[in-house]
Amino acid sequence: MLIVAERINATRKPIREALERKDVAFLLEEAKKQEAAGAHFLDVNAGTEAEKEIENLPWLVELLQDAVNIPLCLDTANDEALARALRVYRKGEVMINSFTAEARRIEAVLPLAQEHKAYVVGLAMGDGGIPETVADRLKLVERLVQATEDYGIPRERLFIDPLVVPIGTDQRQGRVFLETLQALKQEFPGVRTICGLSNISFGMPNRRLLNRTFLALCIGYGLDAAIVDPLDQELMAVLFAALALTGQDEFCMNYIAAYRSGKLCS
Repeated sequence: MLIVAERINATRKPIREALERKDVAFLLEEAKKQEAAGAHFLDVNAGTEAEKEIENLPWLVELLQDAVNIPLCLDTANDEALARALRVYRKGEVMINSFTAEARRIEAVLPLAQEHKAYVVGLAMGDGGIPETVADRLKLVERLVQATEDYGIPRERLFIDPLVVPIGTDQRQGRVFLETLQALKQEFPGVRTICGLSNISFGMPNRRLLNRTFLALCIGYGLDAAIVDPLDQELMAVLFAALALTGQDEFCMNYIAAYRSGKLCS
């Protein structure tokens, strides 16, 4: 399972302030800690104001790409910021997060994904926002899959995000997500799945408990990647345990290694 480390995100106050003062030491420390904790991709989000993001995202990419060994996930809805960031990116493997089923997003993002041979995250939403039902989300997923095929992007480079809606606004949405995940894996073989896990608990008390429990459920339903905080040791312990329990950890070797290195919480 791929872990996309979420902490370098300008919606977080410490990151926003670090970007404003160009605090290189702080940002490098955040990146290196997440890599050491087991992240496979480092999410980079500089989205505060549009004009600032156009400057800050390429700056962040240049700063971080040589500081860690893992590739970056460029997290932006700003087309110009994405294009500029990709121009300065030189690590090779890269993930673009994200595009939707809206025609303008497809036309803006997928040519860049094709050009840079990027992994790309497709969100199950369109002009009408996030659908409430499994069936309506799958219709949008079909459009996302067809669009990537039209641009010659292999299915194994597409990650679909069925979209997590907070249960605090609609208690049915955890189940809707899981059922969408399961149906998606059956109807679109070869396509991988991802989600911003912590959205599930927004507005609720003891968010970490909900996040950990939801992660275990998602793994059981076939989730391939998650955008999470790898410094949350209890969440990472649940990940190792869930992968072992669902037969996704050969001979449970990763679970055993995590135990021996002190990464599992009792």
